Order: sequence, then structure tokens, then C-alpha cells
Amino acid sequence: MRPVKDLLVEEYWNIAFREYTEENSIVNSPKGKTEFKLMKPNKRYWYADPFLFEKDGKTYLFVEAFDNMTEVGVIAYSEYIDGGFTEPEIVLKEKFHLSYPYVFEKDGKIYMMPETHEDNCIQLYEAVDFPKSWKKAEIEVQNIDAVDTVIENGMFIASVICPEKDMSIDLAVFDEDGKELPYSPVYKKSLEKRGAGICFDHKGFRCRPSQGCLDGIYGGKVILNKITKCDAEGYAEEAFAEIIPDNIEIPINAVPTGIHTYARSSKIEIVDVKLKRSNVQRLIWIAKKKLG
Repeated sequence: MRPVKDLLVEEYWNIAFREYTEENSIVNSPKGKTEFKLMKPNKRYWYADPFLFEKDGKTYLFVEAFDNMTEVGVIAYSEYIDGGFTEPEIVLKEKFHLSYPYVFEKDGKIYMMPETHEDNCIQLYEAVDFPKSWKKAEIEVQNIDAVDTVIENGMFIASVICPEKDMSIDLAVFDEDGKELPYSPVYKKSLEKRGAGICFDHKGFRCRPSQGCLDGIYGGKVILNKITKCDAEGYAEEAFAEIIPDNIEIPINAVPTGIHTYARSSKIEIVDVKLKRSNVQRLIWIAKKKLG
């Protein structure tokens, strides 16, 4: 349970988004201020880890919805309509925490690979009725405390939690059969390499976002890394830009204090931002719901 002071004045996450072209992307000019819209907040959930997926001319958003009643993350989806996102709808729950809903298509099927480190594995879920219904498909890597995994060039790039409680990770790479490659991990005890979203094309190269967690601060910034090598022989990347909370201008009287995920589709780019709010009325609402 969280301390009382954290319940009365809560730090929470929400989704900020904007329409864009590659020319005006925040990735090109992260040193200034860029205007973003905010998703409408919810009394029960806060939202983080945004992933975008396009299908049949529609844009879908998948997020971690952190349930303030159970204090466990579940997965929700929303659709982009008329310049905004619909209210997120829960589509996947487990007995353990879920987050980081990386959705992708392979061989005509749509899969989700959420963070399932509390189940000690990396596993896939297959869409039964996209986007609302999912079933467990297969475990890709077993017995691993991995978070924020993505797939690039057929390989799993996973952030393996280090024993120290300082937000550091080992960046490990596994082949399509779930076997760790000989050169892995490529970075050890790093505070700047934890995954921060799906890899994407940018100005002729592939980019992997990562989290900057210097001084153990979760969500300090998003680092954009140019992938220079990604195959069975090795993996390498070099940072070329970063996005910090001060770069995000939102339409409320608040300044983001954190950011840790970036995503884009063909027309939208999106981040999650950490904010603060007075929490008394929402706390009363949650208490009434629990007492039922």
C-alpha cells in the first residue's frame, strides 16, 4: 500500500498525444516546447506505456491501465477518432501485473507482448477478436525477470532487472527461439538502456527509445538511439537525441515531472507524462467503490 501522503497528493501517469509529420516531430527538435493534448483522466485508473497500432485505416492505442483499487496493472485499448482517443476499455487482465503492451503483426496474426516479469517470463498473447479479445499464445523466454521487451529484426531485446534496486538493467538479446545470443548482454547495469517503446524508422535508420533513469529516477527522460547493428553477430546503438519532461507542453496548469515511453504511428506521436494532482475526492470515490 502507498503512504497516506502519496494518496492525498498523488503522482500519476497520463497519455499526451499530438498529430505530426516526420518533419515536425518532437524527435527532430526536442530542446524546445512542443504542444500535446492530454487524454481525459479517469478516477479509477491512470494510464502509461502507450503503444500505437494501425489496422484497416484505424489507429488504436494500447496502454497500461493501473487500477487504483487493486494496485495492479491491466491492459486497455482506445481508438483515435476525430482528433482524440475514446475512453480506454480493459481487454486483458491477469493475476499478476501487466504493462508495456507491445502489439505487432506477424504472418497475418496480431500479437501482444506485454511486460509479464511478475510471471517470470516473456510471453505472447494472440488476438482472438482484435482489439478486444486476447488469448495466451506461447512463452518466448522462460525464467527471466525482464521488462519492456521489443522485437527488432526477429530478435527479442529485453531489459533484465539487476538485483540492485537502482533502476539499472542489463540489455539482453534473444533469438527467435528464445535463446540468449553469445554477445548478450550488450549493456550491463545501465541506467539509460531500459526500453521506452517500439523501434521505429527515422530519417533512413532504425531508432530504439530507451529510458533515462539517472540517479535512480524512474521516468527521467526518453533517449532516442540510432541502431547501428542488429543481427545474430551483435547489437549496437548510439544516442542522438533525448526528450525531457520540460519539452512537453500540456493544456493544463501543470508541468510534467516525468516521461518514459514514446511511440508513433503514421500521423500521431505520443508519450506518457507524470503529473501531480490533489487526490482527496478521487480517494473518497475509490473508498466508496471498495465498500460497495
